[in-house]
Amino acid sequence: MRGAPIRPRRRQWVDLPEPARAAVEEQTGPVVGIRSAEVGLTSGLAASITTAEGAVFFVKAAPAAAPVAAHLLRERTANRALPAGIPAPRLLWAADVAGWHLLVFEHAPGHEADLAPGSPDISAVVDAVAALSVPCPWAEAPSATVKVTALLRHAEELLEDSPAEYGRYGPLVKALDLDELDGPTLLHADLHAGNLLVDGGRCQVVDWSMACRGAAWVDVALLVPRLVDAGHTPADAEDIAARVPAWSSAPPDVVTALAATRTLFATRMADVGPAHLRGKRLRTAAACRAWVEYRTN
Repeated sequence: MRGAPIRPRRRQWVDLPEPARAAVEEQTGPVVGIRSAEVGLTSGLAASITTAEGAVFFVKAAPAAAPVAAHLLRERTANRALPAGIPAPRLLWAADVAGWHLLVFEHAPGHEADLAPGSPDISAVVDAVAALSVPCPWAEAPSATVKVTALLRHAEELLEDSPAEYGRYGPLVKALDLDELDGPTLLHADLHAGNLLVDGGRCQVVDWSMACRGAAWVDVALLVPRLVDAGHTPADAEDIAARVPAWSSAPPDVVTALAATRTLFATRMADVGPAHLRGKRLRTAAACRAWVEYRTN
């Protein structure tokens, strides 16, 4: 029997070496208030800071030797390259100090997007996702095929370990054409409510640590299960997706194959990934499974 998941500790402002804190405060002013974000996939520092003059910034930091460091470096590079029209808080300053990667962003006000049926946030989210469909300005951005190849590996492991239970997904996963995911468009690649902040009817997209390039419809496809998980039927979720122009270019068979792959990936990672994310990943798997059933029936 599984026990209660142990939530890992997120690094805090006081965990930064004094020279690192001093370097941040040299940019922002003296810090008098800190509000740390809840821990997610990684445990680096992620916190809103308030200065003595009342200014608010968002800070991310992690030791250069930590596993999360690669995410911070990708986010740093991606944010520096974001075109002006992308609805996202800008990176104001970044440096490596005392063996830590430090990033200071504009503060994005607002609340996590409510993706439930009837939510007034849906229109703002649709507008923000549509605005992401621009040529990728980051010349060295990895292809979305790299991300999905990792998903495929875990999906294939689950198929090998539990063929009786998941074998019906095998033909769908095998049909996934990675070339169809490639393309020249900037992708966020991790759109979910926590990365969509809504304020005054406007949505900003945060946390670009998985940014890549690919076909414009991929971000929309990755958002659909989040809508299903929030309470939409798969049909209604696809109706919302259709409000983003890029969705019209999505190849139906590839979308179904990607949904099947993500179902198995989320199921697999619920077992072998961090325990505190098990519930969330099982919900994602259930939403993807419902979407696959809708598309195949």
